[in-house]
Amino acid sequence: MKTFYTFLAKSLLVVLFGLFTITATSRTIKTNNTGKPSLVLTEKSDLKLELTNTVGFIKFAFVETEKGTFARVQVDHYAKSQQVGNPELPVRGRLIEIPQDATPVVTIKSYTLKEYKLSDNGVPYKLIPCQGSQSKCGNSAEFFWNKENYKTDAFTQSELVTVDVLGQMRAVRIGRINIHPIQYNPVKNTIRVYEDLRFEVAFKGANLAKTNRLKERYYSPYFEATYRQLLNYSRPVSRDTLTHYPVKYAIVSDRMFEEQLQPFIEWKTKKGFNVVVGYTDVIGNTKENIKAWLENLYNFGTTEDPAPSFALFVGDIAQVDVWNNGDGVTDRNSCEYTNDLFPELYYGRFSAETTTQLQPYIDKTLEYEQYTMPNPAYLDTVVMIAGMDSGHGNDWGNGQINYGTINYFNEAHDIFSNTYLYPNSGSQSAAIIQNISDGVSFANYTAHGSPNGWYDPSFTISDIPTLQNQGKYGLLIGNCCSTSEFQTDCFAEELLRAQNKGALGYIGGSNSTYWDEDYYFGVGVGTISENPPPYEQTGLGNYDRAWHDHGEPYADWFTTMDQHVFAGNFAVSESGSSAEQYYWDIYNLMGDPSLMIYYS
Repeated sequence: MKTFYTFLAKSLLVVLFGLFTITATSRTIKTNNTGKPSLVLTEKSDLKLELTNTVGFIKFAFVETEKGTFARVQVDHYAKSQQVGNPELPVRGRLIEIPQDATPVVTIKSYTLKEYKLSDNGVPYKLIPCQGSQSKCGNSAEFFWNKENYKTDAFTQSELVTVDVLGQMRAVRIGRINIHPIQYNPVKNTIRVYEDLRFEVAFKGANLAKTNRLKERYYSPYFEATYRQLLNYSRPVSRDTLTHYPVKYAIVSDRMFEEQLQPFIEWKTKKGFNVVVGYTDVIGNTKENIKAWLENLYNFGTTEDPAPSFALFVGDIAQVDVWNNGDGVTDRNSCEYTNDLFPELYYGRFSAETTTQLQPYIDKTLEYEQYTMPNPAYLDTVVMIAGMDSGHGNDWGNGQINYGTINYFNEAHDIFSNTYLYPNSGSQSAAIIQNISDGVSFANYTAHGSPNGWYDPSFTISDIPTLQNQGKYGLLIGNCCSTSEFQTDCFAEELLRAQNKGALGYIGGSNSTYWDEDYYFGVGVGTISENPPPYEQTGLGNYDRAWHDHGEPYADWFTTMDQHVFAGNFAVSESGSSAEQYYWDIYNLMGDPSLMIYYS
């Protein structure tokens, strides 16, 4: 777009004073002999699941706030409750497959009830009220505290286990089990733990024939990895036969780019994709027209002529129309056909208003996929940055980056990481820009941002012309506000439009992002800490699903750029965050959704 978004005034994005400070003091309670949390699937059939949830080990962190000191309950693999102002309690979420037409019904089978008076266990403070997640664009929110609730001499009441039906992603209906095994009496400052909680989820009215029929009709090898993150996913019976059919790749483009796209189309065809192109002078140029064309391809897909797995939008929003659901611009609606949360296709955008702006997208993609870059040695190098924020820099920022470098971006994986942690990162802007200019396969920044770029340390649109990374392009992820807000000229677009420099792909938000959800996006659901839990004690996030080096079978691998987005958003869905739909709307990919990033 031609309208330029003025960079947010520094008065709005000064280093924020945190709403609270987590102190080094903590206490623990071991609730069973193992001392480890677990969720075990003990029985599985098409019509029911039986599971046992164990809490095992509870940590209490002491938190200094403007209203005094509180205690925060932490359990590995758990997110937090969402009732702002009420006591914050751990909630375990797990995504599952729900058969078509089924209603999930929960039955509690058994549990062991244990109570712990917090003062007897070295915790003299009340549990902290839930504050929700803090935006990365704005000042710290008001401290919410429902004091009347804290005067209630009774345990908090919530169903021990519930199941939410979230929606349909292509062939599979997805739900989330929510487990609330800890209750709290604020007057007595006592917790009640439902240990060894055994329960059943029955799928009443399941249509198993329809379930398998949809899996066969909409089968895509690229979605199998996503489905296999569901606790009880079952593959289609005829999977081996279905893999023989080519994957369909749909392109929506302005007619001015027709000739320019031919080398890209020929290459994708050579790779084995069945490429179909809809030009907006034929299919229509409104967002409704575009969705109707893609949805028609999807709905009339068969096992022999499959529905598209990928969609690429070629043009800026004046050329290829875009949706806005009140959260920020998004192409999700054009790829979603079941009136719910999840898209049915992976998607990305080559945002360009002119042929000059488009050509770098094509050149970089072809050079990278064809592996004709002059020197691929740069693929061994990444940049990992936790930016400046006094309230969240340590645990949220450093915690996310530390998880990535401890588990993946390190010497053991033949990767050299230029790592910049809070608070020292604030003075390292020049070094970071030089790292990008030297060439990296991957970069991840988490902190504040705007359409103009990364805020502190600064890397903005004005720095892009100085880059010298010709033939050394990578994927950049900005877990920060608005860097891919492509209704304006934004950082993501300019990195991709830059000729002989910049980036191959960019993942970012078209609106503000949030500290909790961005941490889950990268790391997975679990304790948010500067010293992050090991792989075994968190859910799976974007890093885990991209690297797949813990014995996952090949079918579980996330291999393409847009699968990075799905991986991060899947973790946000698993957390039960109230920002779930918002995240599926705002996080987008500039670049080819089918392209695989080479790490090392």
